[in-house]
Amino acid sequence: MVPHYDDAADLRALGAPIRQAPGGLEPQAIQAANRDARDVVSAASGKPPAVVKASHRAEGEVSSVRDKSEQRHAAPRTDRRDHVRRSFKGSKERRPSSQDTSPKLPDQAKAEDCLAKRIVPGWFGGLASSSRNETEGEMRLLASVFADRPPVVFFDYDPRCNAMPRDCSRLLASSDVQALGIAALPQMFFCLQTTRDVHEYNAVVNTFTCAGFGRVSADSSKFAIYWGPHPTPEMLRGFNPFQKANHFPGSWQLGRKDFLGKNIYRMKRQFPKDYNILPGGFTLPEESAAWNQAREKNPNFLWIWKPINLSCGKGIRLFGSSIPPAVEKKISQRAGIVQRYIDRPLCINGFKFDLRLYVVVTSFDPLKVYINQEGLVRLATQQYRCSSESLEERTMHLTNYSVNKHAACYKQNLDKVKLPERGPSKAGKDDDMLEDCEGSDEVGISDGDETNDQEELPAPEVDVGESSKWSLRQLEEYLTSQGVDYTMLMSRIEDVIIKTLIAAEPQIVNTWHQGANFSTASPTPIQQVTPNQTCFEIYGFDVMVDEELQPWLLEVNVFPSFSSSSPYDKRVKTQLVADVFTLIGLMPYDHDVVDKACKGEQAKRLQGSARSLVIGRSHTVSSIKSASLNSFGEAEWRLIMETHDENMRRGHLTRIFPREGSGFYSQFFSTPRYSNLVLERWIQLGGEQRLVAQCAGNGLPLPVSFNAV
Repeated sequence: MVPHYDDAADLRALGAPIRQAPGGLEPQAIQAANRDARDVVSAASGKPPAVVKASHRAEGEVSSVRDKSEQRHAAPRTDRRDHVRRSFKGSKERRPSSQDTSPKLPDQAKAEDCLAKRIVPGWFGGLASSSRNETEGEMRLLASVFADRPPVVFFDYDPRCNAMPRDCSRLLASSDVQALGIAALPQMFFCLQTTRDVHEYNAVVNTFTCAGFGRVSADSSKFAIYWGPHPTPEMLRGFNPFQKANHFPGSWQLGRKDFLGKNIYRMKRQFPKDYNILPGGFTLPEESAAWNQAREKNPNFLWIWKPINLSCGKGIRLFGSSIPPAVEKKISQRAGIVQRYIDRPLCINGFKFDLRLYVVVTSFDPLKVYINQEGLVRLATQQYRCSSESLEERTMHLTNYSVNKHAACYKQNLDKVKLPERGPSKAGKDDDMLEDCEGSDEVGISDGDETNDQEELPAPEVDVGESSKWSLRQLEEYLTSQGVDYTMLMSRIEDVIIKTLIAAEPQIVNTWHQGANFSTASPTPIQQVTPNQTCFEIYGFDVMVDEELQPWLLEVNVFPSFSSSSPYDKRVKTQLVADVFTLIGLMPYDHDVVDKACKGEQAKRLQGSARSLVIGRSHTVSSIKSASLNSFGEAEWRLIMETHDENMRRGHLTRIFPREGSGFYSQFFSTPRYSNLVLERWIQLGGEQRLVAQCAGNGLPLPVSFNAV
């Protein structure tokens, strides 16, 4: 049953204090104005100042939304835009029509002007108001599911990728935007810096262009999103509160095979049963002696050697335990990793396969992890057999596209999704189905160049089960027909993903904290309990499943390819990019306005006249574990609202951490982080479910119980 959300849910009953609205503490610059506005509205209506209301409607889901008063009186459905106006202006009067020219009382105008500026700390409509916008595409804003929280930039799918149209029910109309104090939407920019590891993928560029973003060079600071190599902590310290980068500094702890192995094996020594997720292996050349001992002890094992700095299947070797001395000496002296080969893999119709799963991390403090609903199932092109004579057959043992694409029996997935016709795209050049280096042997450092020769599409349509690259839906259908519990298998894979991220979490968080401000140089400086969320990252997890249905992590790619080798690739990757950009919650702002405000705040700090607004914790790391929701304060509610709001922008992504039952993973964190514990407690007490009502037979949301715990 499709979940529905009650837009009049009073979060105060959950424990949110009226004075400290869950939407965030107001900045000093407008606190007095907001107090005046509340007093004006209160005096006019004879009611106490309104608290923040929840307007829950997930982007990508169908829902029926009504105000509680409409349910009680069975009045006709109110237009969504009317709710937006009430939310931001604090008015419960009738919706003014375009013909309404009656003058407003001074107090009424003052109230509406002040309440239109209600913001999450650091943002208000004036920062996004601009007198110029020369974008090619059209920037659109997605409303928050909570009143008094700012909208974010909405990224639509490029029509040429043949994805189903996105749900646009929460997009703000021009009148809604003006109600926020935004006279005209600003020109926003992205920076795409290409290197040996970072390539200019059309899926990325076209998504920006469709959203109306302009492009600036790496020397400019006007970008809202930086897409390039890993930012340094020094670079992040120079970000304004609204800028974001597509990598966490220090994520090489996941992307480099040697670092990944050390992190996983360290955890395995502490939790031998729980962390049996990576094939046993050794880092060469420093662990050559240990590898020699392992081969002597297990003469029947097969081994796979991978270089650290190569990709697309280059340099990979398979060995038995008996190796000629000359070959052994050469391999032992080269930088790489050697792992036990999974010689009994689960096969599809006799062909070996692995999975490329796209995982998105929007924060490591707190840890928030999403998995894309679609991934890639990559098949080898020779039927699998395990013997010493077959070890040189690369298209039998390796599944990556760059190895198998030249095989005569390789077939593309033509993606038989039937879609309604859509209008022409305003984006740039189309993706030309270029080289795709994705494969289980792919190095985390580089994913190959997108500028290789184009490949022509075959004329005949490929039936399900005959292509060399499947969708997860095709895999589910096949495994179900074979009696395999697909849901159980995916839960095991998600378990591997979460444990992998936790293994590298200490190093990544430490590096990230070096560049992530807790007190930001912004128009309204806020001292908060978590760092500014300046980073996000898309990972390509490569996983193989054995005959016992145990998933094994092969590697994590921090530069996954977004080039397209088939129509299916093109749809999945273009859709993923747009979903991620919407998920991270990019607030609209004018760079010149924000830059001027930040410089003014910095000048005040130098003069000693600036004051930060401190949002303190209501609990300790120990007490939060047994706290009730009504004991949560401003800091905790801000974190909860941000997390829930983000999840409601998820599109085709699914949040796998935190979620119900994720408290199991607390034992694996080397340091208990307060932000993780707050979200864990919120979910434990059913706080998130209290915001969700199941659909009744008449299509209206059932009443939601908001009793304090």
